Amino acid sequence: MSNVQIFVEGVADQKFFQDLINEWYGIKLTKGKFAEKNTKIELGDIFDMGGKDSFEDPIKMNFLDPIIETLQFEEIPMLVIFDADIYSTNHPIIDKFCANRGFQYFLLPYNGTHPEPDKNDGDLETLLQEIICADNQIIFDCWQAYEKCLTDQESKTTISGKFTLPARKTKIYAYLEALAGESKKQKAKIKEENRDYRNPKHWNLDPNHPPLKPLKEFLDPYFSAQ
Repeated sequence: MSNVQIFVEGVADQKFFQDLINEWYGIKLTKGKFAEKNTKIELGDIFDMGGKDSFEDPIKMNFLDPIIETLQFEEIPMLVIFDADIYSTNHPIIDKFCANRGFQYFLLPYNGTHPEPDKNDGDLETLLQEIICADNQIIFDCWQAYEKCLTDQESKTTISGKFTLPARKTKIYAYLEALAGESKKQKAKIKEENRDYRNPKHWNLDPNHPPLKPLKEFLDPYFSAQ
């Protein structure tokens, strides 16, 4: 168990931060979630909110608010790590919300620290694209060629006349699928809740890796001394 409570949007974030914090600080965090149709809480160190809108859901918050009050009373740090999506739009909303509740927050991928403003937009998958093992870059090169091919083609069956590019989640899944074996057991390992982000053949979790430095600086005050 940890002396820090983390709130994330979903199971993919939950598994990533469980592995990342274990790799960086040697701390094994438990996972928690809303259960039984949101009528019960399984509290863990990294809590799956099931989406950022859950903080506005009165049913869910009826169960979570007393826990938050206890954490505040015990002065246990509460961290919110959500997707930035469109950073300029969501940052002021999250900033106000977290200030009112005493949360510290980080918006993936870079928490607004990237010198190019549009690079601060994105999500967990945006960060994951930046930390793949360099030896596997050919997979993303091939994917980019695939995306360009779709972009350059006209569709006779879509409303817009253009093909829709696959989501970033699909890109990350395809990356791991290309590296996985053909057995069902191997394929199961690429699902969000089963991924091994500590596998150096797939991911670069070096804390000095530039894409991860903002996140390392955010987490250090809460975990370095544990």
